[in-house]
Amino acid sequence: MTTQTAVAPERSIRWRNADQHAAGAVRYLEMLTGIVQSHKDRSIELLNLKPGQSAIEIGCGMGRESEAMARLVGPGGKVVGIDASQALLDQATARTAPLGLPLEFRRGDAHKLPFANNSFDAARGERVFEHLADPAGAVPELARVVRPGGRIAGLEPDFETIAVAGVPLAVTRAILRHKTDIAIAHGTIGREMRRLLQEAGCHDLHSETVAVTFPTLKMFEDVLSMRNNVEGARAEGWITEQQATSWWADLEELDRTGGFFASLCGMFFAGTVS
Repeated sequence: MTTQTAVAPERSIRWRNADQHAAGAVRYLEMLTGIVQSHKDRSIELLNLKPGQSAIEIGCGMGRESEAMARLVGPGGKVVGIDASQALLDQATARTAPLGLPLEFRRGDAHKLPFANNSFDAARGERVFEHLADPAGAVPELARVVRPGGRIAGLEPDFETIAVAGVPLAVTRAILRHKTDIAIAHGTIGREMRRLLQEAGCHDLHSETVAVTFPTLKMFEDVLSMRNNVEGARAEGWITEQQATSWWADLEELDRTGGFFASLCGMFFAGTVS
């Protein structure tokens, strides 16, 4: 049975050092929220939150989903958002403080949460396990702080599922290899989350696959930073300079003429703590 292992520090470096790129991180998170809001809502729905309950969110970023969870649990509940970036947490706190919600934000490490066993009724993580040093260790940590009968849920991408139309498949595969294996710490973590929940002792497991479609080259690049991976694949020697240039030029022409298409699959996951 395979497991996720620790990775080289250069992988997922943008998000492991978000405080050094806070303005860009904020812009990216706000942009992405507008694209995948319905998917965010679905991942919260899988928690089955009730008024008066408590919940924790790891990788909370700007805190918009923590805010939504706090509205669901109401005044008698509690939501704690955890993130490694103090800059993002400061913005989340400033944005939500006037709302009067049962919500707080703390800097912390998803691998070692500063809470006792059975502290929460639910836990959520979205697009955070892909960047962690050890997601296989972080999932049991969430299970530890959630009481028996509580829920863990979230959403993670699987970058190997990126599809791009109208360009040479071999070149595309090389570029996606860079995105999946080098740029992201755990580029296929979405497909592993159900198993990791099961190994952490969860039951009543649930999984769904969802696709995000990119109708324009700009959206594709804004979300996935594919130009960096084109250059990365070329630097690795997997594609030539000519192949790299032609691949991107073909996408620009498809975009100009209305034929551009790309997509990415993500996986919802949920389980009940035993």
